[in-house]
Amino acid sequence: MTFLSVLFALILEHYVSWHRRDRLLAPYLRWTAWLRRVLDSGTARHGILALVLALLPVLALGVLLHFGPLLLGGVALAWLVDLLVLGAVIDFKTLSDRLGQIGSLLRSEHWPQAAAAIEDWEGGALPGEFDGAGLASRAIQLALLHAHWRVLVPILWFVLLPGACGPLLYSATLTVQRQWLAAGADGGEFGRPAAILLGWLDWLPARLTALSFAVVGNFEESLFCWRNQTHQTPADDARVVLAAGAGAIGVHFEPAPVLPYGVINGDLGTGDFPGAEHLQNAEGLLARTLVLSVVLLGLLTLGGLVSI
Repeated sequence: MTFLSVLFALILEHYVSWHRRDRLLAPYLRWTAWLRRVLDSGTARHGILALVLALLPVLALGVLLHFGPLLLGGVALAWLVDLLVLGAVIDFKTLSDRLGQIGSLLRSEHWPQAAAAIEDWEGGALPGEFDGAGLASRAIQLALLHAHWRVLVPILWFVLLPGACGPLLYSATLTVQRQWLAAGADGGEFGRPAAILLGWLDWLPARLTALSFAVVGNFEESLFCWRNQTHQTPADDARVVLAAGAGAIGVHFEPAPVLPYGVINGDLGTGDFPGAEHLQNAEGLLARTLVLSVVLLGLLTLGGLVSI
């Protein structure tokens, strides 16, 4: 049932526009912002308390959405609810649309419009001026991270934890860490518990994502970049994803100011600096990675059925 849930959730996400997603998220953002304002005393103890209060409602909702339908309507209803939740959490269509829009603007050499589209995607102003290669590099890095955070990891935690609990817990932790980091809470001890929890939830998925990039892309270059360009910051899971992705595509990310949310940028990848044509290559890599994940999940499900 897990394989079918993931498959139908991806189909649902592709054909259904979740235009109310931000509206549904707004009350939670107000709740977590209030927690930070009230509890942020600059200590890790209050950060732990705020994190627990931020995540408990999400966990309760995940348990309710999975086990409630299971008790009331049986397996079929629980399966339907789970795939609806997963379809609302994952977001591959936005990635594809953004890359297509930015790639078209870069090919037309409309640099200001491309920069504005990237700023809208990042959710903040670009830290400086970028040429065409810099904008392409920025867009590809955002796409790699978006695919990891918004598609691949929620699917993995959906498989590992019961029903909606996994993707909701991960997405909530990512949202809290981003919001508190953007508000400056990461500068002290208050935001550290959220960052630590996100690191725990992201450690294995980041390496599985990097390995998937290597399998469906340039295998040797991807592993080379992963092994040799992340040893100085082994705890930075986002850098693992970016290094492996750059090697898999065969591009070289030029040094630039850091991406948002604390991601360490720098000299990553091999080959030439990216251009507009590499955005399509990146989209192809991410689509193949998603297909690989679904196929592996299907094979594991089939193997489990055969062994019964």
